[in-house]
Amino acid sequence: MRADAIKLGVFAVVAVLVLVVIHNTMTNAPRGDTRTYRADFESVAGLRVGDDVRAAGVRVGRVESIELVRGDTARVTLTVSDAQPMRSTTGLVVRYQNLLGQRYLAMTPGRERGTVLAQDAVVPTGRTSPGFDLTALLNGFKPLFETLDPDQTNQLATSLVKVLQGEGGTVESLLSETADLTRNLADKDQVIGEVVTHLTPVLENLAGREEEFTATVSELRALTKGLAEQRGTIGRSIDGVSDLSKATADLVERTSPDVARTIKALRRTTALFARNMDLLQTMLAAVPTATGAFARPMSYGTWLNMYICNMGIEVGGNLVNLGPKDGPYSKACR
Repeated sequence: MRADAIKLGVFAVVAVLVLVVIHNTMTNAPRGDTRTYRADFESVAGLRVGDDVRAAGVRVGRVESIELVRGDTARVTLTVSDAQPMRSTTGLVVRYQNLLGQRYLAMTPGRERGTVLAQDAVVPTGRTSPGFDLTALLNGFKPLFETLDPDQTNQLATSLVKVLQGEGGTVESLLSETADLTRNLADKDQVIGEVVTHLTPVLENLAGREEEFTATVSELRALTKGLAEQRGTIGRSIDGVSDLSKATADLVERTSPDVARTIKALRRTTALFARNMDLLQTMLAAVPTATGAFARPMSYGTWLNMYICNMGIEVGGNLVNLGPKDGPYSKACR
């Protein structure tokens, strides 16, 4: 019975630790002391409460709330770590985090260092940006996609494949179909004009961020060059991943019996927990009293001030004394 009680206590401690880890993971809260700021945006489409706030790609905070103010302005409340405070020149940009459309707030440094903003300061719309809207770009092509004839496009592609593969057809028929498709596009000059009109805001946005766009292209070129130079290393890494997968499969096969035994032991522990539910509830109910009794002898300082006259442990409803039942006791116990 005593061994079962020890196992039950260990299981309870592990369960509490697991719950703490799960809570910290789901809240996604920044570590350490934080500061709260507010920022006004013209649009925060796709941004959600709980999304990251990042500086140079490193998570330094999270989005706490999003609300509408003054009718057409989105106000975002965010918490940021004290190690990376907001400054009077810091900007905020809504950016894509992944291909699924999830966003995050990126802190961009200004040309000057600036001063640290006070708690609950509001970042104006002049230093915030909704970022590049990919949806607007795709919607700009929507009128053109709706007016193109799918049958003509498919026929052109089929003829081109046949001519190139020598399966029949003539170059004249291919050119004729190309001319028909070109005339069809020429008749859609109004639609093409609408596409250009819809793309104008996107192009203006890109023009206003020429420096950032140029830096992105340069970094992409450097990344591509680096990957090309390391293609041999990458190929060897892929071979290493294959060997690692085989080793992992062998390891899983060897550890399967141990995992099965562990699962069986966990089932026995769970059954023990269920059988002793009443005892566990009694123990938890006695925790406040025991904690108070333990806190009183420590109220004199950071040491334990205690004089034990007698001690007993209740096991299975029976009291087991660890000392003499009737004394003798010292004067402190009389």
